This record gives sequence, C-alpha cells and structure tokens, in this order.
Amino acid sequence: MGYFAEMLKGEFEELDVKDIYTTKLGNRNIEILEVSVYDTKFLAMFQSEEKKHGLYLWSLIITSANNTRTIRGIDLLDTLKMRIKENVRAIMEGMEKD
Repeated sequence: MGYFAEMLKGEFEELDVKDIYTTKLGNRNIEILEVSVYDTKFLAMFQSEEKKHGLYLWSLIITSANNTRTIRGIDLLDTLKMRIKENVRAIMEGMEKD
C-alpha cells in the first residue's frame, strides 16, 4: 500500500481501505483506493510529486454516490496531511447523514 492508503488507515480507524492501483510515473506517485465507511463506498485517487525544499505538488479526487470533491495544491507534508484529513472527514460526514 502507498502513503495515502496508510495515512487514511492511521487517521480514520472506521475506514476500510482497499488498494485498487498504486504506481509511480516518473517522480509522481499515484494511488487509487476504494474506501468503505458507514456501509457506503467512495473512490479516491491521490497523486503527489515531491518538488524542491519539501514541497509536494498533489491532487486528490474523492467520488461517492452523491458527491465529488477535487482538491489540489503545493504544500509541505504537514499541510498536505491536514488538508486531506479535512476533506475526507467532510465526505464521511456527508455519507453519515444519508
């Protein structure tokens, strides 16, 4: 499993994370995951590439039955983790209400 999958498992114990596809294209890491929570599923595609001085160019697409969220940025690792956690938590809260 890749970095993103491990981070999700570590931060959100209630998630069941299944690795669908992980690869490296040049310097870019790509992960596609199927995630189950509250008896529903969503797909997540995460891409990241380390640039200079510990900055990461990254994007995350999360798709559930009722919502799609796309975020991207250039951040330090700590900021990247925070932004990902906030968006995954928002998707989970939306699923919990359905």
